[in-house]
Amino acid sequence: MTRILLVSVEQPWPEHHGGRLRTARVATALAESCDVEVAFPLKDGGVVDAPVPVHPLPWHPAGRLGSRASLRPHLGEHHLAPVLPSLRRLADKRAPDFVYWSHSYLAATGMRALPGFRHIVEFANIEGDRLATLAKSANGARKAVRLGESWKARRWEPDVAVGADICVALTQSDADRLSSWGARTVLVPNGVDTVDYTPSPADGYVLALASYDYEPNLRAIEDFVSHSWPAVLSKVPHARLVIAGRNSEALRKGIRLPGVSVIGTLDRVDDAYAGAAMSLTPAQVGGGAQLKVTESLGRGRVVVATAYSSRSVPEELRGTQACVMADSPDAFATAIGMTLDGVEARHAAEYEARRTLQHRSWSRLTLPLLEAMSPTPPRGSQAVRTES
Repeated sequence: MTRILLVSVEQPWPEHHGGRLRTARVATALAESCDVEVAFPLKDGGVVDAPVPVHPLPWHPAGRLGSRASLRPHLGEHHLAPVLPSLRRLADKRAPDFVYWSHSYLAATGMRALPGFRHIVEFANIEGDRLATLAKSANGARKAVRLGESWKARRWEPDVAVGADICVALTQSDADRLSSWGARTVLVPNGVDTVDYTPSPADGYVLALASYDYEPNLRAIEDFVSHSWPAVLSKVPHARLVIAGRNSEALRKGIRLPGVSVIGTLDRVDDAYAGAAMSLTPAQVGGGAQLKVTESLGRGRVVVATAYSSRSVPEELRGTQACVMADSPDAFATAIGMTLDGVEARHAAEYEARRTLQHRSWSRLTLPLLEAMSPTPPRGSQAVRTES
């Protein structure tokens, strides 16, 4: 049995935001046919029960100045450098067939420290592009820092891709980029959980579920509430907006508009989706694939999305009523009003989205990765569809 040591940026469980959910689902899917252990820097709290063996690594804050001055990525140095001695001992003891890095910036710091092992690197996005995009919306020192990190990424990112035994991309465009660098690339897009479909309640709310310690999500919801939500209420006075997800509780003091409530960090998102009529994804910038888009559609919830967020809609649902695009206050008001009041059409769209995405289970989508790791292809791997 193939042994995998999956190194994550944080504890994947509980899966209360997209990054954790992606890592948790990939680890669980691979564990169906591999011996998987997940290691992560333990920054706070205790270790929770997990479906696969976990190994927390004692962590302490690293100096920011050194990581910014280094040619390696700040995030990799911050999260991983303090635990490298513990990680080396663990890898030597476990002797995995592959070390799987959940983020490319971890691999940039960690691959050199673990020579002699085969490496799988997941590119959640192309970091150079993501950081350059974030720099455009920043000013002063923050803009300079992001431009510097983007410049560094243009150098370390292709080296990591070429140095890895296997690169995992989440979108076809990222897979093409990695392949153009000469990397051996496998496409493993975001999957959906096998949960029962329940039609959205006729009087449900607009759900904005995201990680609000990530700046693009924070800025997007603040902008939406300030500029678009009043336009929504002018057309649909009974509309309700529920904001939930990691660090959303920090928004409570600043958001005091009619119909808006903030419920904070969630360990489980089931109840939040159960009461939702639809899902809102207002981000305008960022990088990679937004898991909340696929998750919402897979749970049978229509998504109102910006042009940026709509890029994360699976190909087979693009252009359908399962995703309604909006980028201005008036467009958001029209899209949300139409979705809230058109209950029959909404139910038809969400049912079709749920039915269409049934084949996108995490176990099925990780089959190409298992094939890449094994000289003997897993049964059924040739039938896998991996469109992003």
